Amino acid sequence: MQTKTYFASSVPAALEAARKELGAEALLVNSKPAPAASQMFGRLEVTFAWDPKPALHAPAAPMATAPKPAFDSAEMDEIRRQLLALRLAVGRTDYNAPAARDENRWAEILHAAGLERATADQIAEAASRRPAVRHNALQEELASRIPLASWAPMKLGESRTLAFIGPAGRGKTTSLVKIAVRFGLALRVPVRIYGAGAHGVGCQEQLARYATILGVPFQACESLESLSLALNGEAWKGLALIDTPGLSLADMEGISELARFFSRRPEIEKHLVLRSDARSADMLHVVSRLSSLDPARLLFTGVEEALSLSAMVETLMRSRIPAMFAGTGQDIPDDIEEVNAAGLAHMICEQHLGGQHALAAMAA
Repeated sequence: MQTKTYFASSVPAALEAARKELGAEALLVNSKPAPAASQMFGRLEVTFAWDPKPALHAPAAPMATAPKPAFDSAEMDEIRRQLLALRLAVGRTDYNAPAARDENRWAEILHAAGLERATADQIAEAASRRPAVRHNALQEELASRIPLASWAPMKLGESRTLAFIGPAGRGKTTSLVKIAVRFGLALRVPVRIYGAGAHGVGCQEQLARYATILGVPFQACESLESLSLALNGEAWKGLALIDTPGLSLADMEGISELARFFSRRPEIEKHLVLRSDARSADMLHVVSRLSSLDPARLLFTGVEEALSLSAMVETLMRSRIPAMFAGTGQDIPDDIEEVNAAGLAHMICEQHLGGQHALAAMAA
């Protein structure tokens, strides 16, 4: 048998080219990422084996000089059987099936979906150690590593205070309003809204209009000291939501002031708001710069605009801060959901098949 290597964007594409050139009996032997110098021709290097047919009119060689065959027919049949089994295993699109339990291939799937190489390798290696009978090993391993926190329904007379923090333009105010309706008013939980500190032009007025539409109390506090007095002055029984001003990552004095305020108010649950369509490096930079605020949750907005949620998943796993909510659109109050680990893992694993949008992960 002879071998020939093709460079292609996918195994099926290479298989089609090989069968056109080498014939229907071409057998897939190996598939691996192409070397950097050859990736201009295709991201995969795929090798096939085939048994060339002899020329129709070639004269027969004398028996005395005929070379001894390397394999007898029984050995050749066994080789063909094993190569066929390998081709079927590599060609499967079901990455979780036992025949496709390949650590290197799983790592390539995760990396191609957008996860960092080191993260992909760690998850694939751990998934390969799961019991062989578990058909969803890769997806289950990935889901188990995504830190999440679920929303606990509030009881009558219970108090809970959430603050939304982060740089400007991430969607803190609209996320606050969505949560006020979906997880407060819709469940007959009393809601109160506070605007804290110096917001941008018109922000406090916008928040006040939202509160008027919802029919809930609103108090604008010009400073963190006045916010603290407001929180102390009335023992609110219900859901209290605090909208903080957009933070500049270079304003260390403002960040420190807010950190001191939160250190005196441990009952406040801080949600750091990030855009899900940003790079993981950018999100992790924000998490690092605002680490003194000790955020308890990550809240992701812009899911509907993200082609992939791999950066979101990468940020969750590396920061180890659990997510609770994700904004899935501009409609208030409908477009907010609790984050689903199984849905995220399924979306990441299916990303290499190309065709599943990030928003589907929230609906899973």
